[in-house]
Amino acid sequence: MLDEQLQPIQRLVLDVPATAKLLAATPDLMTVVLTDTRSVIIMAAGRPIAVDVAAADSATLLPGGRLLITAPRLERLEYQGREYDSKGEHLVFLVDLRWGHILDQAVLDTVDAGVIAVPHPHDGSVVLDAGMGQDGSSIYVARVLGDRVKVELVAEDVVAASFAPSGDRLLLMPHPSFDDEISVLEWPSRRTLARLHADDLAIEDFAFDLYGCFLSDQRVLVKTSEHGLLLCSGELSPLAWISLNPPSQTGDVEVETTLGVAEDVFAADVWDGKSFSATVWRIPPSAPDAA
Repeated sequence: MLDEQLQPIQRLVLDVPATAKLLAATPDLMTVVLTDTRSVIIMAAGRPIAVDVAAADSATLLPGGRLLITAPRLERLEYQGREYDSKGEHLVFLVDLRWGHILDQAVLDTVDAGVIAVPHPHDGSVVLDAGMGQDGSSIYVARVLGDRVKVELVAEDVVAASFAPSGDRLLLMPHPSFDDEISVLEWPSRRTLARLHADDLAIEDFAFDLYGCFLSDQRVLVKTSEHGLLLCSGELSPLAWISLNPPSQTGDVEVETTLGVAEDVFAADVWDGKSFSATVWRIPPSAPDAA
């Protein structure tokens, strides 16, 4: 577990296979969810609980002792005498966290996708971003009522990036195979509140990237392909370009990924031409044009 400065504050050593992948954990690390590709394993109260779900790509811990898992349906195919697994339709599983029992499941109308979960900060709903590479993407919202899960299509060919801390808005980034516009939806009505198209900034060869996040209810940070990071208001009015170049460095650093970690604080993986490094940045409230 890391703090706002990406410094370790808590560690937990688990005896798991080398192929295991972490999917979710509680802040105190008392409950950890991972997958070894063949099943999902819940580590809680000192004992492992196996859930019969293979190739899971996301898991979200929910209130009421529930766990939401997404995974493709694997289809065993044969080509020229060789067998291989192919991803079919994507499934959403509602699991009892205490016993590992599958309570319900739903189907996402998407094939050969990878799903990223974006949990709402307060209301228990989970936005599921099903990316299909160059073929686009589909965004769903999953809601749980008792022992049942319901999924509903929200949008297509955009990327679900981040909820505002208050939970009243959802930031959408453009899918690179389609438009070049970011937008903010009211939540839960999903009414469009604001849009910002690359053409509005009058910059040649401009394109928004996949990464964006709310830093606070009043600030949005988005990544672009050629011009670095752009700080916007909560209504997507451009405020300032953010440079991560050290004053003593002559060459530009390249921002690979960004992630909001606290109010007006974000982490960024940067490439300086020789190596990658994980960095943390704070944008002063009184100086939106500095980082």
